[in-house]
Amino acid sequence: MAIKHESISFSHIQDLPGIDLLFTACRIGPDGYLFDTIDFTAKNIERWSMPFKRIPMVIEKLEKNIPSEFIPFGLSHKAYYDNYLMSLHTAQLSTQKSLFVCIGDFYNGFYVPVIDTRSDQVNIFPDNFEDPLMQYSCTGDFTPDNKHWMFIRWPFQDSLDILSGKRELARCEIGRVLMSDLSSEIIYKLDNIDRIHQITCSPDGRHVVFSPFRWEMNLPYPDSPMTEDLEGYRKSHESGMKTDELITVDLKLNRHWRTKIPVPVTAHFEFDPFDPSVFYLSSHHFHPIDGNVILEGSACLFKMRIRNGETVIDEQYSDDQFFRMSQHVPFEYEGRVLVAVTNFPNKLDLIDAGSMTLWRRIELFPAEPVDCSKTGNVICPVYPESCFSINPSRDGKYIVLESPGNFSVYSLDEDRLLTVRIPKYLPDGFRGIGHTRLAYE
Repeated sequence: MAIKHESISFSHIQDLPGIDLLFTACRIGPDGYLFDTIDFTAKNIERWSMPFKRIPMVIEKLEKNIPSEFIPFGLSHKAYYDNYLMSLHTAQLSTQKSLFVCIGDFYNGFYVPVIDTRSDQVNIFPDNFEDPLMQYSCTGDFTPDNKHWMFIRWPFQDSLDILSGKRELARCEIGRVLMSDLSSEIIYKLDNIDRIHQITCSPDGRHVVFSPFRWEMNLPYPDSPMTEDLEGYRKSHESGMKTDELITVDLKLNRHWRTKIPVPVTAHFEFDPFDPSVFYLSSHHFHPIDGNVILEGSACLFKMRIRNGETVIDEQYSDDQFFRMSQHVPFEYEGRVLVAVTNFPNKLDLIDAGSMTLWRRIELFPAEPVDCSKTGNVICPVYPESCFSINPSRDGKYIVLESPGNFSVYSLDEDRLLTVRIPKYLPDGFRGIGHTRLAYE
């Protein structure tokens, strides 16, 4: 299938410093998707557009298997399909210049578009995705040798059965796609909860790590808005949230193990730039509701280490105003490994990875501190300038931040947010969604 391609230059933007940075982003609109590669070295956006590919079978299966009252967030079957199963999360650029796109935001999609950015052609992996119908993790990743793209998947019927209470675990398959011809193989199988958010191979190629993305209250929220039932929301908060496990697979020994994470709603993790046994895992401690999220407590950033057949928590960082959402990235700056974290509603945090302490907290714009005193939980405040994605330059001297309206730049050397703003050049009706991803070779 051919797709539309356009180039958008922002070289005319004045006062923009030289920034060695390339990353990808997803956008969604009323009738289709946009996939961007944003090159700050060339000061250019390459954009590919693709219409929605409808899967009538999914709506039919939802309506047949799931009563309306079991559909999350009180949505209709179609709205759940459109807004969560067929939304976007990541686009990852290979060294062969193919974009692997993960569909499904908060939940999981059914196929992986693979865009050849040299020929402007798109293929669908797997090409027979409706037989059988599987769900795929919201983020895959490339193997260290840059030959394969890794994924984890499970039968859609298993997710339907979990949603309706008929089963607890899904039959998961870890696989890899050969990037040269999109042939694939399954390399490991296990039973696990569904709604898996990310799978990544360690930089030395030996281990595969994956994490779920679930938000389960021990006591569900009241049906009424928070302003009408403060006591009910307090009781839900005090009941707490269910925690989950991180899974590590040893590909050499063909075995896996689980690590209990004490803070709820785990999701993304990123490996250290130097130590292949270390990665940084985020736990959000929130619950989505009505197009927003309720903060149930401070988030936590864990420094994880794989050693001697187990994965352990080395250290962790949190504080009472740490609300990690929605991206974190480790990088090197002047010999120091930092983890940049978007902290809602108005902060960029830089965590010293060596000591797991706060190195800098940058206020991006004025905003009131998050106040959870009424009920213990609070609806997350979102401002037009709130930052959803961050990408450090190759030399670590700049971080490009993405808000709903534009890109801005933070200078580490100067410790300030520059005044320059770069438009995202989105067509009417389109918005950013999911995570940006670095695209260094």
